Amino acid sequence: MSDKPEFVHLHNHSEYSLMDGVIRLTDAKGRPSEAIKDLAESGAKGFAVTDHGNMYGAVEFYTAAKAVGLKAIIGCEMYISKGTRFDRGHSQKENCHLTVLAKNYEGYQNLMELCSIAFKEGYYYDPRIDKELLAKHSKGLVVLSGCLKSELNQSILSGDLAQSEKLVTWFRDNLEPDSYYLEIMDHGLEKQRQVTSALLELNRRTGIPLVATNDCHYSVKSDHDAHDARVCIATGRKLVDTERLKFESNEFYIKSPQEMHKLFAFAPQSLSSTLKIAEMCNLKIPMDQMLLPEFTVPEGFTQDTYLEHLCREGLRERFPGGLSPEYTERLDYELGVIRRMGFSGYFLIVWDFIKHARSIGVPVGPGRGSGAGAIVAYALRITNADPIQHKLLFERFLNPDRKSMPDLDIDFADTGREKVIQYVRQKYGEECVAQIITFGSLGAKLVVRDVGRVLDVPLSRVDEIAKKIPTGPNVELIEAMKGPELQELAKDPLVARLRALSLKLEGLKRHTGVHAAGTLITKEPVVRYTPLAKGAKSDVVTTQYDGDWCPKLGLLKVDFLGLRTLSIIDDAVKFIRKRHDPKFDIDLVAMDDPKTYEMLRTAKSLAVFQLDSQGIRDLLFRIKPTVFEDIVSLIALFRPGPMQSGMLDMFVDRKHGREEVAYDHPLMETVLKDTYGCMVIQEQVMELSKKLAGFTPGEADGLRKAMGKKVPEELEKMRDKFVKGGGVNKVSPKVANKIYDQMVKFGGYGFNKSHSVAYGIVAYQTAYLKTNFPVEFMTAVLTSEIGHSSIGAEDKENKLVTYLDEAKRMGLKILPPDVNKSESKFDIQDDGKIRFGLLAIKNVGSGAAESIVAAAREKPFSSLDDLCSRVDLHAINKKTIESLVKAGALDGLRPGEPPSLVRARLLTQIDDVVGRQQKVKADLDKGQGLLFGAGGSSSDGPKSAAGDSAIKPLSEHDTLAFEREVLGFYMSGHPLLGVKAQLRAVATHEAAQLTPAVTTPVRLAGMISKLRKMISKKTGEPWVICTLEDLSGETTLLCFPKVYASGLSHLAKVGALVAATGRPSFRGEEAEGASAEVIVDEMSPLDLAVSRYAKRLRLRCEATVGVETLEALRGALEAHRGPCAVVLEQETPEGMALLDVDQRVVLSAALFEAVEAILGERCWRIDAGSAPPAAPPPRRFPTRTQ
Repeated sequence: MSDKPEFVHLHNHSEYSLMDGVIRLTDAKGRPSEAIKDLAESGAKGFAVTDHGNMYGAVEFYTAAKAVGLKAIIGCEMYISKGTRFDRGHSQKENCHLTVLAKNYEGYQNLMELCSIAFKEGYYYDPRIDKELLAKHSKGLVVLSGCLKSELNQSILSGDLAQSEKLVTWFRDNLEPDSYYLEIMDHGLEKQRQVTSALLELNRRTGIPLVATNDCHYSVKSDHDAHDARVCIATGRKLVDTERLKFESNEFYIKSPQEMHKLFAFAPQSLSSTLKIAEMCNLKIPMDQMLLPEFTVPEGFTQDTYLEHLCREGLRERFPGGLSPEYTERLDYELGVIRRMGFSGYFLIVWDFIKHARSIGVPVGPGRGSGAGAIVAYALRITNADPIQHKLLFERFLNPDRKSMPDLDIDFADTGREKVIQYVRQKYGEECVAQIITFGSLGAKLVVRDVGRVLDVPLSRVDEIAKKIPTGPNVELIEAMKGPELQELAKDPLVARLRALSLKLEGLKRHTGVHAAGTLITKEPVVRYTPLAKGAKSDVVTTQYDGDWCPKLGLLKVDFLGLRTLSIIDDAVKFIRKRHDPKFDIDLVAMDDPKTYEMLRTAKSLAVFQLDSQGIRDLLFRIKPTVFEDIVSLIALFRPGPMQSGMLDMFVDRKHGREEVAYDHPLMETVLKDTYGCMVIQEQVMELSKKLAGFTPGEADGLRKAMGKKVPEELEKMRDKFVKGGGVNKVSPKVANKIYDQMVKFGGYGFNKSHSVAYGIVAYQTAYLKTNFPVEFMTAVLTSEIGHSSIGAEDKENKLVTYLDEAKRMGLKILPPDVNKSESKFDIQDDGKIRFGLLAIKNVGSGAAESIVAAAREKPFSSLDDLCSRVDLHAINKKTIESLVKAGALDGLRPGEPPSLVRARLLTQIDDVVGRQQKVKADLDKGQGLLFGAGGSSSDGPKSAAGDSAIKPLSEHDTLAFEREVLGFYMSGHPLLGVKAQLRAVATHEAAQLTPAVTTPVRLAGMISKLRKMISKKTGEPWVICTLEDLSGETTLLCFPKVYASGLSHLAKVGALVAATGRPSFRGEEAEGASAEVIVDEMSPLDLAVSRYAKRLRLRCEATVGVETLEALRGALEAHRGPCAVVLEQETPEGMALLDVDQRVVLSAALFEAVEAILGERCWRIDAGSAPPAAPPPRRFPTRTQ
């Protein structure tokens, strides 16, 4: 028998104690963490995880511990109310702690119940239980009395030992026998010593045993500083703050048995109790089961036979002319695999809710992910992409060698997604359906920013470091920090500390969220399989286990995704059926429409699904698609891997005949022909391995996975098999190795063809609609922007402006909002023009819009008084009316007056008219006023003629500013339209073009629309943050002290037209959501910038221009002498003639006005000159203060 001391840690906090836990359960690749492996190697007889108020990490811990032979003890440090879990109020803010462990599966289920009810019923600052609930669910549980924040220890510290004895007696009597322990700790704190002394006395009096714990929050003692930083990140404080949450010692780590025995030598029972409790806890959690909910099939069928019946009927409906043997053979094969794997019920469940969605008019996408490769899904109309026509592989979706649950992700129109989820809740029971939790982590960039903040590192320094870390999901800080620039920066002691702490905290869980689509459907109530959570301010109930762990428990996870494009297509189709063809079916349009491909070849694909961004439009222009397969390849290629590997360039050159399409073996052509000999998609790797080397479908899928993971050992093992298998097909080892090298290089970047095809169908459909039904499509696109972000938010504003500009470019007419003619959403008028929707106006909600539209349908409004007398004034208030006026939606009430005067007049009348009508309606509600004819409408209220005539029209500036305020853009004009050419002559980029891909200095030109003055904390010098607006949108300019002092203080003013040169900077970790700022190096007035950067002024005149006109032009140019060259473009029968003019000019608004008076409007344009200078050395950001 060994004399080596033994001890089991029973109170420990993993990273899932989101505020203060630093103990990792697994590493970045999902393997057991170093802490878990060290415990197993030390011979520990168990280890408990007891996170604060949750069980988020329970299954992850159980699996990791099991993998290394360590006994996992599942627990929770629960928050328990002194009264009931329903109590609220100031006295309930400080909740007590209690350590609870599961002995067995029954205890585990009771622990899940307690945890779930704590969130659903007891949440008040923390998820809480109470004693009544604990007693009810006490079977299979061991309870330890808790830390200093326990009710018992708080009672002891208050000096009431009698009350303390009553408390421990209650726990002993209401739990299972021998299941309550008095918990003692020693982190060197005086209060702990007081408590321990009292607990020893309670042990003597009551016989309730002691147990020693260490309340571990980090693995090793040296992680104390990282733990402290973690607490600061969670609480929004800095390490230098004196008044903050801070652990009072550095002893909260996983101590060795020797250290624990030394600490508690005075109470040996407390040490042996840890072993006794560990022996009591023998939990086994069933994994890799299949816990599908029951799906009832018609009498006479089993699930297998009913699925086969539906599939054969479905294919007969799709192919009324008869099926080819290829389809029946493929169906037989897939059904056989599905039966053997026991997944028939899964397909029936998915088929049922998709059938319901279609029956209630909710559009369903053609497929998503690998599920589009199943003929079974196609036959059931779960998907709408023919897998045989498009050469899609079933094995990519369901591999016979894989035992995990299938994963069919389903796209529904975003407007109907909730209806489908509600149907599932009704069918299987509310308690059997839950959304899935997600966890945000401290990624490489984010952890640097968070740690930089708590260390109080200057923002400019943190930015400098963060920008040198690549963006992406798999970026590791330790690799990024090996770069020479970051190595140099780390020589600064403060940066070195930031680096060290960041490396310790990187990857830790930071916060929870709700999965955008993941939903769990279970046979019994969800809480029997996973604990549940609910936010303090949310009614959404989620699982506590995330989307990776739920399926490993055998649970059915379905992703109900809301795709806005499906709503756009649906709205467009409804317009088409109403205006053109009542039987129009988007799924039956020709997939080879020449007009559609011509549009795509010219890259005019704004608003087309997947083909909308500037980057992919550039790629479209290069590829110039001619067939649907090109669209599929395009979607697969537009990713960093293919673009950086050279695959994209090869594809483009081969498609256009600039590079020969060659195959290393004839068998390769059948697989790679559609992609011009390039390996673009994962299925090609799988097919090549089958055709060239005889791989089974399961082996081919294994090779695909290995190439995606890029594990060298695995790839070399697969190489041997590939080369040997190639010999059977007379592929020489040399050729087989060459092909395999190509597969490894390009196959790792390959995309899922099933997904590309399904999304390619949606892309093509939107392109077809844009080309053939432009009014209907763009009206639907504009409507889709309503409600997805607030007016004034840059993403909404820019996107709506972009689509409105695109509609105008397409020759479509956009009409302003009008209370007598607008619908709630964008609509098409009888003459084919698009009418602005009322809901797109700020402060106009759905109730207000519906009330206005309904009243206007009965009879057009004649005045503001009339409108206010006939609409629901509970839904429409003064702010709503004011926004309608500012948007121009009431201009039509006074058709004989200029809009600027109508708006000025109505803005003065709102208070009077709305107040009067509210009083009338209040009187009517009380039954008063009818006797004297109150109610109805008048003109526009009692205004004197003199007062009315004194009202001045709004200025053009105010008219446009009001439109932008409530619409998010300018409707009737733009303050910069008059200087459009100057802006384009000067600017290298527009605001909308600033993406993280722009890394060189830029020059922007526009108007300063907002300005905020700042003071540097460190130097006390002034600087400013400006909003610069151009014709594409707006961006932020940062004018730091040195630049601001160089003369900008006179220039940086609201309304000033300027040109600014500087370096773009982006806040936000992902390219999609990055927010652009420009650190200004130089700013000048626009006129001066035009003179400086404009290369040449082009003037256009007709061939028949007379001598007098030319003389007048010469005089105008002479009056504006300067440095800019002038060229005259003259239209002649032979074409355009260019004539150099021997005069140079200063470009200014006065000059443009003069030449337009002579040659007419649009007679000039400017050729831009030099690019902005190279970036100067980076400057530090000053700390921002108001």
